[in-house]
Amino acid sequence: MIKYLPLLTILIPLAGTIVVWAASKISDELADISACVVTAVTFAVTIAMYPTVASGQKISLSIATGFPVPFSLYVDGLGMLMALIASGLWFLSSLYAIKYMEHEHHRMRFDIFSLFSLAGMMGIVVTGNMFSFYIFFEMMAILSYLLVIHEETPEAMRAGLKYLFMGIIGGLTVLVAIVATYVITGSVDLTKGGLAGLQSSPLFAVIFWSYIFGFAVKAGMFPVHVWLPDAHPVAPSPASALLSGVMIKAGAYAIIRTVYAIFGRGLVDGPALNQTLLVLALITMMLGSAVAITQTEIKRLLAYSSIAQIGYVILGISMLSPKGLLGSLYHIFGHAMMKGSLFLAAGAIIHMTGLRQIEDLRGIGKRMPVTMVCFTLAAFSMIGFPPFIGFLSKWTLALGALDAADGGIFAMWVAITIISALLLSSLLNVVYYGPIVIRAWFGKPEGEGHGHSPSKPVKNDDPPWQMMLPIMLLATGTFVFGLFPSFARTLAEQVVRMYF
Repeated sequence: MIKYLPLLTILIPLAGTIVVWAASKISDELADISACVVTAVTFAVTIAMYPTVASGQKISLSIATGFPVPFSLYVDGLGMLMALIASGLWFLSSLYAIKYMEHEHHRMRFDIFSLFSLAGMMGIVVTGNMFSFYIFFEMMAILSYLLVIHEETPEAMRAGLKYLFMGIIGGLTVLVAIVATYVITGSVDLTKGGLAGLQSSPLFAVIFWSYIFGFAVKAGMFPVHVWLPDAHPVAPSPASALLSGVMIKAGAYAIIRTVYAIFGRGLVDGPALNQTLLVLALITMMLGSAVAITQTEIKRLLAYSSIAQIGYVILGISMLSPKGLLGSLYHIFGHAMMKGSLFLAAGAIIHMTGLRQIEDLRGIGKRMPVTMVCFTLAAFSMIGFPPFIGFLSKWTLALGALDAADGGIFAMWVAITIISALLLSSLLNVVYYGPIVIRAWFGKPEGEGHGHSPSKPVKNDDPPWQMMLPIMLLATGTFVFGLFPSFARTLAEQVVRMYF
């Protein structure tokens, strides 16, 4: 039965859309609860795969089709790590959405397309070949468009159009690269460490950059990041948490497979490929942080921060060193919790108070203490304070840079530049997260102490438990997994051993 579990992680959300539709005929709340139950079952099935994969075994299933390439599912350490992140955060986001969405319109539509997107995401991370991967990649990219435009405001429609347009361009580019790879090598396998025949092709570099471009669009990497800061803020907060915490990781996951499984690190090592990718990663990291400082709206600030954080992930991939890849995997895992908690906390503030502007959050810690404690913990992890998981990933990336220099992948001055950029980026995180935290805990709300009431009436309490519990679990995870990272390390080290 174990070999069918990856297939179930796809089929359960798909079947769940019917359950949600039927439940919506009774009430919207029942539809929301049904969606949460479906994601919980998907998460449970994913957890059931963990013992097998953690023991060093792979789970694979191949189904013959009418095409030359079978429908292939394959779960290794990397796929298992990504599946746990996706299904876990989807479950928490769906629980949060029960109360967050109670006054929203078209709740059934949101739940159904959330489950479709989950099926696409799970398919991406458990697939065994590039054609299966492409089907699920496009499924998630197109159907998640409905999550971006859910509120149907003019801003949401414009952001959704940009998201869809960029996604289609990226997807078509990836399809061309997949077809070219199959024509040249006769294989679309994602389970090996490089496909023979690509090195001798005159289209080698073109195919490589076609993959990177297409996946970089989904990841939000410079210079194709332009959709991200518009799409994340306009989506409902449960969707924002998924877009940042999970969906952009689909692009990062695909870049890992491109560099280490399709091409192999031996073929990618060189100034025209991995070192160019490294430069783009550094620009992404610094640009996202620099622009985040200028933002005045909290969800838009978090969106630009997501761009910066994806830079860390691509940086670790491009180092081509064991610790560099390990740091990248730690950051994928940690960022899902950090940014998931931050977006959900920001959504709770908006839901309970209507406040979006950072300037208006003075004293919010006194009114929503538990929410802001969680926000503060996640912000500390983003900055990289020990012992949070953000510190662990950044520390490992710094060690990866030194290892790459020792291994001759690049010069020592490049490693020093990378470490300096990591430190500077952390400092920039202090610059834009610090004022939010300080203002929240030490600022006085507008009108306090001046003999009149605040100009905007607010609810002076934290959100209901359905919203509060996911925020608390994710924020606590940033601390607990920083102290005890063995859960993620088991899978991450498997990936490193596989490719090195």
